[in-house]
Amino acid sequence: MPTTDRSARLNMRVAPEALAVIREAAAAQQQDVTSFVLGAAMDQARSVLLTERVMRLTPAEAAQVDAALEAEPRVLPELAALIRGARTSQFRTQTQVPAH
Repeated sequence: MPTTDRSARLNMRVAPEALAVIREAAAAQQQDVTSFVLGAAMDQARSVLLTERVMRLTPAEAAQVDAALEAEPRVLPELAALIRGARTSQFRTQTQVPAH
């Protein structure tokens, strides 16, 4: 965790079955319940904030994404050549007979 100041408190009530699952999962991760729950909550909080802060599009940006998704696909010669080369290389690797 980024801070070592543990002066704030969070209390919650959970069903006994939920607590049993959380304890089992915490033990599997070799963590105490508090660390496990706090870690899971922080992961979820960061994910939500990332979506809310970074992934938010303006109406103009959303329209641009929609237009790009609806447009006819176009071939990029350089990308097509790169993909062909990768496929050829992968085919050669899969068909080689190992030396004994």
